[in-house]
Amino acid sequence: MTQDTFMQLQTPRALWVRFRIGALALPLVLACSLMATSAMAHVTPLDIGDFNLGTAVTTTERNSAVEGDRGWIDGADGDWGDTHDTAAYIFSLVGEGSADVSLAVRGRTNALGGSGLSPGFTLYQGLPDAGNGDHDHSIGSELLRAADCAATPGCTTTEGSFRVMTNFRITNDADETGTSASIFTYVGHAYDGSVTLTGANSPLYDNQPYLVPNGDGTLDRAVSTTFHNLTAGDYTVFVGGMNYAAVGFPLRGTGLTLSVTPVPVPAAVWLFGSGLAGLAGLARRRMKTNL
Repeated sequence: MTQDTFMQLQTPRALWVRFRIGALALPLVLACSLMATSAMAHVTPLDIGDFNLGTAVTTTERNSAVEGDRGWIDGADGDWGDTHDTAAYIFSLVGEGSADVSLAVRGRTNALGGSGLSPGFTLYQGLPDAGNGDHDHSIGSELLRAADCAATPGCTTTEGSFRVMTNFRITNDADETGTSASIFTYVGHAYDGSVTLTGANSPLYDNQPYLVPNGDGTLDRAVSTTFHNLTAGDYTVFVGGMNYAAVGFPLRGTGLTLSVTPVPVPAAVWLFGSGLAGLAGLARRRMKTNL
């Protein structure tokens, strides 16, 4: 193994792939263990794959499930939400340039959950921990959350770490000091229908009704949006329900489809590059003539 290959294998998403492959041998053991229930409660994302920024592609729908129908919208209010009530997907963009990435999510019956999900989702740059299982209520996560709440004017109490309209961070049981947190950098969000939170639940802490932005206005258990000019990196999508009055159970199925559309390099850039190449060639010819 070359040094370059070794370093490539140590990237965050490469670690996710290695952990996922190793975990394939464990399902029967986990099914018989009380640890299985705990592990399922932590952030355990579905890996969609790597996508080249220069290649147009649309994935098949990838299935997952969430607990109840309010996990996403709960992260929009003033006391934040809990990633336990969401499903997570991860993917990577590789190569040069940029691309527009479209995400389409719908509630659907599948092998993992039943019908009834009205979805919302947020895209972040960053990945959860590959092996230890990040979750909102680890000792480290609670330390981080207390600090983040104290730094947020108006925040006095929290239900979890999950925030759908800004950055957030969580960690795992092995990181009791919160020094190795997974940081999720907000890119954008969208959700099915339209939701106005009461003043008591407003994320602005101003006791005024708050219309959560980026709803599609049509409650049809599906939502999609496009994120423009994304560049190479690792990304996580958290999906959950948008029904603020819903209860926690039962499990509800969801499906996500991802499309990548390369952003072409503007013609002016090509012309500029061609002009520079021409000038360089002319300079070389003049040097040869002078010699």
